[in-house]
Amino acid sequence: MLSRELVRRVVTAIFFLFLFPFAALTAEAGMFDRIQDIYEAPERLEDMQSQLQEQQARLEEARKQAEELLSRQEQLQQSNEAYRRQNEELAAENEALLAEMEQAEAQRKSLYAKAGAIAGTVLAAIAVYAASVRVWRYMVWRRQGRDSHGAMHL
Repeated sequence: MLSRELVRRVVTAIFFLFLFPFAALTAEAGMFDRIQDIYEAPERLEDMQSQLQEQQARLEEARKQAEELLSRQEQLQQSNEAYRRQNEELAAENEALLAEMEQAEAQRKSLYAKAGAIAGTVLAAIAVYAASVRVWRYMVWRRQGRDSHGAMHL
């Protein structure tokens, strides 16, 4: 849309540039002046043709510039779209990596909690075993002490 409006403005400007020399001509009265104008007409026609060719060349140059600007704008839009898509992909990948990292962190914490529970259970089992061995030895000592003590007194 912007390019059509730009081309329309350029064409309008060239049209006004083309008509500007005609606006400056003044009306001349008199037969002699008209005859002189008739003899000068081919010269004026050549001037007008050269001006027309110059203006056509300028118009063509302006059209080419407008086309170049349009193609450049399209390229920029395409690259912007590609960057936007890449940005969205990277954001999605980033979110996936964050979720994976959070899951790994949760697994690590769970592993540490399990390892702590296992270590506590093993230590408690060792403590219970040591205490039960002490109690058992004490009970054996007392029985043996009574038996041996009682056997001596008989």
